[in-house]
Parts: sequence; structure tokens; C-alpha cells
Amino acid sequence: MAVIPNYEYDIFISYRHNDNRSGWVTEFVSALQEELAATIKEPLSIYFDKNPHDGLLETHSIEKFF
Repeated sequence: MAVIPNYEYDIFISYRHNDNRSGWVTEFVSALQEELAATIKEPLSIYFDKNPHDGLLETHSIEKFF
């Protein structure tokens, strides 16, 4: 659940799975979560698609939610 009402996540990490072959995106998200937890005392939710076979594909369209 997001801090901001009517949103499912506070942060949405968007990337291509091919860009994460070396694992740098996974490492970035982990470091970001640690930094945010240390800086912002209220927990933030982060969407990060870890599964290259089951998650969003490049052709998915993410709708704006207002």
C-alpha cells in the first residue's frame, strides 16, 4: 500500500529485463530501499519486476491513475 492515497505503490521502477543481466538494477533497488528506510521513517512500497518471464513486458502500457 502506498503512502499517497489511491496509488498501489509509492515508487515504480521501470527497466528492460535485458538491462539487468549483470544485476545492477536489482542492486540499485536494494540500495534504494535501504536508503529510503534510513531516511524516511514511514515505509514506502516499491514495484520492481524481478521475474523476467512473468512480469510486465515492453509492450505493456501502464495507465495514469489520478
